[in-house]
Amino acid sequence: MLVVDDEAQVLQLLKRVLERAGFEAITVDDGRAAHDAAVAWRPDIILLDLMLGSTTGDQVLAELRKDFRTRLIPVVFLTVRSSIKDKVEHLMAGADDYVTKPFIGEELVARLRAVIMRATTTRELSPLTGMSGNSDIMREISHRLHAHEFACLYPDIDNFKSYNDHYGFIRGDDVIKTLASIILEVLEENFSPSHFAGHVGGDDFVILTDQSLAEDLASEIIHRFDQEVPALYDLVDRERGWIESEDRTGHMHHTPLVSLSIGIVMSKPGHFSSAPALASRAAEVKGVAKRIPGSKWIVDRRRPPESRLR
Repeated sequence: MLVVDDEAQVLQLLKRVLERAGFEAITVDDGRAAHDAAVAWRPDIILLDLMLGSTTGDQVLAELRKDFRTRLIPVVFLTVRSSIKDKVEHLMAGADDYVTKPFIGEELVARLRAVIMRATTTRELSPLTGMSGNSDIMREISHRLHAHEFACLYPDIDNFKSYNDHYGFIRGDDVIKTLASIILEVLEENFSPSHFAGHVGGDDFVILTDQSLAEDLASEIIHRFDQEVPALYDLVDRERGWIESEDRTGHMHHTPLVSLSIGIVMSKPGHFSSAPALASRAAEVKGVAKRIPGSKWIVDRRRPPESRLR
């Protein structure tokens, strides 16, 4: 847990209460350092004071929600303000709960545990990768469509069903988690405030980023995926470069090692009428890429559908 408050005595008290309750509490006394601390530590929850001297909890929350690395961390505000109007405003701004000072230790602990439980059970995350799920992906695309120029990357694993059938779903999940880790690592190492990454489901992912970064990111993700894939196979399959399987008629088939196809669509305000329209175009481009053997990325060079209607 990350605790942010600019009063040393309050921080000391919070740390003592929380650690007695079994939490590991990391404290920060400067609101300007809160975002960096959240990126560094990736806490399960953040307890954030609203008044932080030169900055405010609202400003810190806005920073956290804009960054793909911290946007999904639940945040509980701690403040002396107790009016219903204040509570509603801050909950509507994206906070997960609101605790007033002076606080009762038992109530604070109970609220924090309840928020963590809700975040792990009801927040719209992929249960396998912990990344944003479909609803969050579509909201983010919709938010950007009419206000920003951006690129949408649609990565998909080739030959995944054969791998899953041959090795079983647990090892299949390992392939998906490997790709998720690679995507997040590449985005972090080439950080931009415009980055967003989500897991559609199965072996499909979505990445939103700057148009100028799209092709380099796709290239690096594919490079790392191809490097790590062989280790996911048994030695005999890895050495020969394919897996052998029998179909329902008794015929044997050789399926190459899994590879990665990425479809890339560039969007400008007004190009696409809706998030589903952009998602459909990205899926179409990804489908073209999948028909080409091996790992590859393809950029959609056609005019967007909305442009052709004018």
